[in-house]
Amino acid sequence: MASEDVVYLLDGLGIAHGVDLEKLAAAGSWITRAIGRPNRSKAGVALASQ
Repeated sequence: MASEDVVYLLDGLGIAHGVDLEKLAAAGSWITRAIGRPNRSKAGVALASQ
């Protein structure tokens, strides 16, 4: 499970975590581009399309 999806779940449950979801999603997008793999994070893909 992608970190972005876990943080999105925590947000939805109202659990404080201190992680910036947008920055995390941006890092995930950068990593997947750098290694030439598709981004499989549902939250990451949704945030990248905005």
